[in-house]
Amino acid sequence: MKSETDGRVMTQVRAEQVRMIFEASPFSQFSALVVSTLVAVFLWPVISHTVILTWIVLVYLIIVFRLVLTVRFHRADPRPQEIEPWARAAQIGALLAALSWGGASYFLFAVDSLPHQGFLAFVIAGVTAAGVTSLAALRWSAIGFAILVTVPLMIRFADPAHPLAPTMSVMVLLFALFMVAVANRINRNLTEMIVQRFERQLAQQREHVRNQVLELLAKAAPLNRILEAIVLGLEQEDPRIRGSILLLDGSGKRLFTAAAPSLPKTYNETVDGLEVGPGVGSCGTAAFTRKRVIIEDIARHPFWQRFRKVAVEANLGSAWSEPVFAASGKLLGTFAVYRRTPHRPSTRELSTLAQAANLAGIAIERSKSEEALRLAAMVYENSSEAMMVTDADDRIVAINPAFTETTGYEEADVIGQKPRILNSGHHDNSFFESMWEQLERTGQWQGEIWNQRKSGEEFPEWLTINTIHDPDGRVHRRVALFSDVTEKKKADSLIWSQANYDLLTELPNRRLFFDRLEHGIKRAVRDRTHLALLYIDLDRFKEVNDTLGHQMGDELLLEASQRIRNCVRESDTVARLGGDEFAVIVNELKDATILARIAEGILSALAKPYQLDGDQAFLSASIGITVYPDDGTRTDVLLKNADQAMFAAKQDGRNRFHYFTAAMQEAAHARMRMVRDLHQALEADQFSVHYQPIVHLATGRVDKAEALVRWKHPQEGFISPAKFIPVAEETGAIHEIGNRVFKEATRMAQQWRARYNPNFQISVNRSPVQFLAGGPNEDDWLAHLQEIDMPGQALVIEITEGVLLKASVNINEKLLRFRDAGVQVAIDDFGTGYSSLAYLKRFDIDYLKIDRTFVSNLETDASDRALSEAIVVMSHKLGFKVIAEGVETEGQKRILEEMGCDYAQGYLFSRPVPAEGFDALLQAAAASPAADPQPASAGC
Repeated sequence: MKSETDGRVMTQVRAEQVRMIFEASPFSQFSALVVSTLVAVFLWPVISHTVILTWIVLVYLIIVFRLVLTVRFHRADPRPQEIEPWARAAQIGALLAALSWGGASYFLFAVDSLPHQGFLAFVIAGVTAAGVTSLAALRWSAIGFAILVTVPLMIRFADPAHPLAPTMSVMVLLFALFMVAVANRINRNLTEMIVQRFERQLAQQREHVRNQVLELLAKAAPLNRILEAIVLGLEQEDPRIRGSILLLDGSGKRLFTAAAPSLPKTYNETVDGLEVGPGVGSCGTAAFTRKRVIIEDIARHPFWQRFRKVAVEANLGSAWSEPVFAASGKLLGTFAVYRRTPHRPSTRELSTLAQAANLAGIAIERSKSEEALRLAAMVYENSSEAMMVTDADDRIVAINPAFTETTGYEEADVIGQKPRILNSGHHDNSFFESMWEQLERTGQWQGEIWNQRKSGEEFPEWLTINTIHDPDGRVHRRVALFSDVTEKKKADSLIWSQANYDLLTELPNRRLFFDRLEHGIKRAVRDRTHLALLYIDLDRFKEVNDTLGHQMGDELLLEASQRIRNCVRESDTVARLGGDEFAVIVNELKDATILARIAEGILSALAKPYQLDGDQAFLSASIGITVYPDDGTRTDVLLKNADQAMFAAKQDGRNRFHYFTAAMQEAAHARMRMVRDLHQALEADQFSVHYQPIVHLATGRVDKAEALVRWKHPQEGFISPAKFIPVAEETGAIHEIGNRVFKEATRMAQQWRARYNPNFQISVNRSPVQFLAGGPNEDDWLAHLQEIDMPGQALVIEITEGVLLKASVNINEKLLRFRDAGVQVAIDDFGTGYSSLAYLKRFDIDYLKIDRTFVSNLETDASDRALSEAIVVMSHKLGFKVIAEGVETEGQKRILEEMGCDYAQGYLFSRPVPAEGFDALLQAAAASPAADPQPASAGC
């Protein structure tokens, strides 16, 4: 039996097992009656009459008891949820029967008569086999029966005085063990059979509901009726649940009840018009987050605080809500399932709800589309249905103008003719015989029929025929109303296509992709093969869009999709997941080495030039590859794995493919932990600011300092900024971190300017992300300087070369606002990026900071020394001051002084230290102004 079989299935299995016991009971009791009577008669000469009479009376009473139980069971016809008392009753009956026959084994044993002993042993063996077979549905009852019946006989045969004592005892023991094994085997087979039958019933039930919904859709039934059929189907599958579908209104702010047939009216009225928002019940929250919401205990969950009273009145204990989406991803509403008791839904229950929500989404889309088509027909066409009237002899007596418009036949062409003039030959005689049989019986008929226009063209029509009778009850007229449904059928086909295919590339979209991936996995399980998923992302496609326009971008996507299709087999699936993302499902994968060839072929095909209306574009792609079942067994896991592998390919330089590895999963988890810890660090104020002096090489004075953020994790200690700064930039936390560093650094600089040096400057790093929208801007910083009465000249903003290379008009304006306020600008890590003299001339820069990679090799590498000297000379020519980073030796300092470098910072002078340590350094420098500052060990 499958391990994932849930409690509901096991309840059904238990009920069926008990039912089998009671179904077999009449025959079992009749057999017991006959056999017990024969035993009493045969053993009457050799066993005490009192013993036999006592035993036979007990047996008859037990038989009567079990028969009464059987009758009462069939009259009660209990539901699966009510089966446990009957199961215990059946077990008691089985126990009594076992004790009676165990008593026979012991008390009816003819000590002095081997033939009678043999007879009794034969009967006990038969009774044991029959009992085990009839009780096998309840395994422990069957096993107990076998043991209780045979053990007394084994004890009798074990008597040392018996001539066959050891042999017969062993034989009885082996027989008992055999019966136990038989009981286990039969029970396992019966249980598996019951589970399989129940699963088939569930599948048939779901298929019936789906067909019913599709039939209602085909008949254009009201949306509420269709949705109610979906809810009732779900409730019929599991009677313990109650369903509810809420539809989103046009404003997207409220949900209104569309179908909740089994929930109380008061509850439906309360949630009708439910607002969409976080914490607003399970449905309001699911609509807001666009994600599934599971409430295991309504009485305790804060989301249900406002609705707790009505939930108690409706007897609701748990709920889980699924957002309902259109094929385009638009939110349509929510599908909620409730249970009377607190409950955590199983994977099966969540999957069933997701399927029902998907079906509801299709129904809602279809209904809205049909409504739009009807409105369009009323507004633009303003034509009624075609009408045809026939007499009692089935001859046409009248038609309306719409008839002529639809069929092409004028009135003169059809009056006096029979409707068979429209016959297309599409239907056989049985079709019309069935139509006339219903017309004669009910006077009405409705359905789809194919007819033929005057031009010979065949067309589908929806035909309704009603009969008008005269006062005598005879047929007077038949009125046929029909409309051409050609466009409707096309619209149906279009709706299905739009729901499952990308409009631009005509490739399967995300919905159909997941469907095919699910089918591919099932086929791989069935055939015991592998399946691969390739996740393809076009590199720098946005640049093509921005440069050549969206129309050219669409043409490129169309061409790229065709190239990908040409690289795979017809049996494989190529899908567009959205934007510039594609996926390939490689089915029936027998040799994993072909994946590399497929990926290389796709990369090669996509890298060829694209001819776009006179322009030529070049493109590459990054591909992530994952394999089922090696990397995962669920669709969402496989897609996530392939996405991570694709991201790794991009990080490796793009235009390549990458297989998914467990290390990627660990890296993703590590990043998630880092994001979580960053937010906790901000809340717990775990960040601090350290300061590293910037020394004027000519005088040895500490005129400046760089403010550096440090994070002391409560468990891991100090974490390198190289690890957490990129994550902070990606998540936006850099805005809050940078703002805190700025405010703390300017506060301390204001104190040091007052106490030690009125010209002291503090340098604060500003990330490229901070120049974008989403955090404190330059106006906030300048306003803070005014608030603490600190001049702009006391602040240096350090930026990277990347900010200048990607500088937009907006960034230029921000740098100019700093400049106008007197704030100076330094280029950090100069020489490691895309250094450009054009950008240095374009922006008003005050300082260039030579990166530590050049400074570290000054004493050993002549080329680094020459480059550093060139940077100093060039900077001075352009009017910039130069700061050397990472100075650690006296030799490096001496060389920099010889070059004419202005400032230096590094471990030679001091490590970055907390504010107290830096204050002590400034105090020592003030006490000995002529001496060079010594390395500060405090705070290292």
